[in-house]
Amino acid sequence: MIGYLSRQAIRFRVGDRGQATALFLVVGVTLLVVVFASIRLHHVAVARVATADSVDAIALSAATWEARCLNLIAALNDGAIQCMRVIRWTSAVWAAMAVAAATGYGAPAFAAYTRKARRLIAGYWDTAHLLVSWSEKIRKAAPYLVLADVADLSMRRNVAGVLFPADPRGPHDGKNTLELHLTPGEPVTLQEAMAPIGAALKKLKSNRILKNAAAAVISLLDAAIGAIVGTDKGPIRMLEPEADFPERQFVRFEGIHTVPDLPVPFLDEQRKRRVFEEATAQPYGGGSAVMTWKSRLTERGRK
Repeated sequence: MIGYLSRQAIRFRVGDRGQATALFLVVGVTLLVVVFASIRLHHVAVARVATADSVDAIALSAATWEARCLNLIAALNDGAIQCMRVIRWTSAVWAAMAVAAATGYGAPAFAAYTRKARRLIAGYWDTAHLLVSWSEKIRKAAPYLVLADVADLSMRRNVAGVLFPADPRGPHDGKNTLELHLTPGEPVTLQEAMAPIGAALKKLKSNRILKNAAAAVISLLDAAIGAIVGTDKGPIRMLEPEADFPERQFVRFEGIHTVPDLPVPFLDEQRKRRVFEEATAQPYGGGSAVMTWKSRLTERGRK
């Protein structure tokens, strides 16, 4: 009886050969599809993160170059301020010696210091003008430094994109230009920097008690001040951030990175996948003569 049943079971299973192989192939193909899809998704995710990091780095680098230029302009402004301080202190000492000489004390020293003060004041005033002119050149060169750095980083990180604003120069409306949004400040004249000696000369001229010594001092001061003012190049106007600088001084970079195809023949990728990212950055802090400008990311978006 047992042998009969065994023979019947074997005879019944003869027609089912190969079903396990078919099931194994279905399961194996499904697993391979899931594995390759996971690899592809991971590949795209890694590329998206790398693109976002690259776009952030490019935007932040552009704002950093702007901050560097602002720091350099602030340093030049500070140098011009220091020159004017030297002129004021020189004028104050000169005025004190002029008053002493007008009363009959230290006339030779006053005459010697007058010759020295003329050279000092004229030299420092020319230096202040030179520093302010350099700051204007830096303001004009800053957009091109930013564009060059953006192009270099885009090429090295394999990210094609556009920087906004893209126009380095243009009408100074601050909307569509990449230039530093700075404006000339209040004019500072040489007469203002030399205010102490000017005030001393005015008092000496109005004083009717002093006679001979005062006349010689006044004559020497008139000649010296006239020679200094005669070489004046005009007032100095240092560059300062505009009133709405934080809202207008920013850069935005929109980048595209093409994700390379994986060398897996089973995926059969016919089109290239592109990742779009954008980031906005700006310089902040500092001041017209404070060298503490920094850069920061303000916004990050994904397209």
